[in-house]
Amino acid sequence: MTTTAQPAPIHRQVGRGFGRRLTRGALLLLPLMITFWLIQFAFQTMDGLLQPIISAIAGDEIPGLSFAIIIVALFVVGALSSSVLFRTPGYLFERGIMALPGVGSVYSTTKKLLPGSDRGPRAATGFDTVVRIEYPRVGVFSVGFLMGYLEDGEGVRCGVVYMPSTPMPQSGWLVQLPVDEIEVMDWNSAQAMQYIVSAGVSCPDSMTTAPIEAPS
Repeated sequence: MTTTAQPAPIHRQVGRGFGRRLTRGALLLLPLMITFWLIQFAFQTMDGLLQPIISAIAGDEIPGLSFAIIIVALFVVGALSSSVLFRTPGYLFERGIMALPGVGSVYSTTKKLLPGSDRGPRAATGFDTVVRIEYPRVGVFSVGFLMGYLEDGEGVRCGVVYMPSTPMPQSGWLVQLPVDEIEVMDWNSAQAMQYIVSAGVSCPDSMTTAPIEAPS
């Protein structure tokens, strides 16, 4: 005697269909919602920086004016930075900032972390250089950023690698290992961050690696 499978009650079928469509809609709209949230957060943060000054001058807040002033100021500074006349005053101003106790160390460290900044002999380090190491065990690879070099007590040249965690790259692991165990990847910083934040869903179709060349 065989039994025929009974169809699920209609309310369960409706519930499952509703749940699937709700999940699908959330997955489609979530990236857009996060994008708008980040833009709104950036706008509100920047727009609130100068509003106290604007209120003191105009007698009331003017929404959007602080944001516009900051954007124009950034553009002007970027344009002047490429001018020969601006380089000497800019250099002197930067040296003055770095001479301030406490402030100078924070400014110097922050500048070194920014992509494309001038790090002197460490120009090939920081978030500009994407690397791959075997971590957390042999045969398992992790993507990270080469932050610098150091030499241990036995004279072995080591690389300092920061590996952001998924999906929140502001936290992660910092390890040091011999430079011959580090491979440089052909990905740029944006591709590596996209790979890390998206948990591998969004990444380049291929990669090439090469041995690292540590400065002497």
